[in-house]
Amino acid sequence: MRNLFSIFMLFVCGSLIAQNKSELDFQLGEKITFKVNYGWFTLGEASMSLGDSLHTKNGNSYYESYIEAKTVGPISWIAGIENSYWGYVNTENFQTLISEKHLDERDGKIDQWNSFDFENLITNVKIVDHQKGGKMKVDTVKLQKNTYDLHGTYMYLRKNLWSDYDVGDSLLLNAYWGTKLYDFGMEYGGTAKVKYDGKKYLTHKFYGLFPISTTFPKEKAVSVYVLEKDGVGIPLLIEADMRIGKVKCELKSYTINGRDAL
Repeated sequence: MRNLFSIFMLFVCGSLIAQNKSELDFQLGEKITFKVNYGWFTLGEASMSLGDSLHTKNGNSYYESYIEAKTVGPISWIAGIENSYWGYVNTENFQTLISEKHLDERDGKIDQWNSFDFENLITNVKIVDHQKGGKMKVDTVKLQKNTYDLHGTYMYLRKNLWSDYDVGDSLLLNAYWGTKLYDFGMEYGGTAKVKYDGKKYLTHKFYGLFPISTTFPKEKAVSVYVLEKDGVGIPLLIEADMRIGKVKCELKSYTINGRDAL
């Protein structure tokens, strides 16, 4: 279950400042909510949202990003998950300044704080694992120039995964997850129609590129269907062929300041 939410999550600092929304890639107050289904069963929900104001630090402006994932229904009794993520993401290059991660799962609780320094290509990390005595561990992780954390990966992909690709073209980046770096990519598979809220939308289909594992036992196990709107992508559907069978992450709602925006 943890691996499932980790993959789906890859898919979804100072004084306040004012900025014209038309100058931003993402609208302030945006919220995208997904439901995760296995067959007829709903396993959980995940949401990604932006605050309604920007923040500034050292002359740079930042989105305030929130990501939440939780199990719902009977599955919560077996493998309960209620995780939250928060961060400040640069509006120009989508690299994160600071972030927090709070995991509350059946097998334990973990709190983590990250401070990113892309000039020196390091992350200063503080972690508290409540199942291991609750003592704070301080660590340093080396970064690459194209490293993005959970928040940055989500926004970078949404900005780039939609059009101007030929079938077989790929987009590669380096993802920071936990305290490790992973090479990650998406390959363009052409267009496909996806049904949402009773309507059919023409989407761009992408395949996730990562090694075969016990969780994902074949190549191109994850397919992402992205709707292009106002210069960014909105994932309508994510399908994953997993060891346990096919799991779907479907768009539940897309709103701007609480109003439907699709």
